[in-house]
Amino acid sequence: MRLLLSLLLVVSSHVFADMAGHYSSLRPMLAHNFGTDNRYTGRFEAQTVEGIWEQGAKVCEPFNEASVKIYAGSGQCCLAVKQLGDRYIFSKILFSGDYKTKLYGLCSHAVLKRRVD
Repeated sequence: MRLLLSLLLVVSSHVFADMAGHYSSLRPMLAHNFGTDNRYTGRFEAQTVEGIWEQGAKVCEPFNEASVKIYAGSGQCCLAVKQLGDRYIFSKILFSGDYKTKLYGLCSHAVLKRRVD
């Protein structure tokens, strides 16, 4: 039982390494593209957002459960990301800035699949 619990904790742990990549859902269309050069491109339905991103254990301190921070326009978004099987769970932790920006729609809870290019 302890081995199973330990294994579950490892498999469902927060993602801190190798976050670069393209993640997308089927419907409604939501996609995050975290470039290796820290450039960010996001799509929410028919809108595209460009910005920059960073990741780390304390990137949104004091909200330490967040592991990714996106900066685009006048908005900032903190997301917690964890992997379960072949899906990635993005959880909105904090959004600051203008709620009318395109980034606000991307800063949301979502279950996405990582695309292999």
